[in-house]
Amino acid sequence: MIRVGQVMGAFGLDGAVKVLPLTDFQDRFDTGASLLLDGCAHHVEWSREGQPGLVVKFRGIDNRTMAELFRGRYLEVPDGEMRAPEPGHFYHHQVVGLAVLSSSGERLGVIEEVLERPANDVWVSREGTIEHLIPATKDAVVEVDVEAGRVVVADWLLRVEDAKESG
Repeated sequence: MIRVGQVMGAFGLDGAVKVLPLTDFQDRFDTGASLLLDGCAHHVEWSREGQPGLVVKFRGIDNRTMAELFRGRYLEVPDGEMRAPEPGHFYHHQVVGLAVLSSSGERLGVIEEVLERPANDVWVSREGTIEHLIPATKDAVVEVDVEAGRVVVADWLLRVEDAKESG
């Protein structure tokens, strides 16, 4: 399954929910779209922009009490409905397991986890007991080569980590 959103809580009294989108494809939430919530298909009755994210009303979830039951749950689509991400964007499962190297060739472990943060994702690379937190930004990540199984990160990340340890 591919996660495309997370229910943040109920909105209003009629069963609508606040959704944090986890996809670049906003049409996933268009009227009539089908999303899996707790493994069951739910059809979008309507959706609109919210602050932040979206407000989505699903058919069959008709009151605030029902909507609140889904707080924290993920909205998903089957793997077969996965779309190619935009250039420079990657699904979590594409980067987990990739080797990490610095621009100067130093091995920094393997990406084991992706942390979703408001500003940007953070890739967690581990080599034994050493952990590196890599902001998934254009200035930190020099190259992602999924076919070759590697990520190259800017050398300045190592200098920042060294400064933290000595400071």
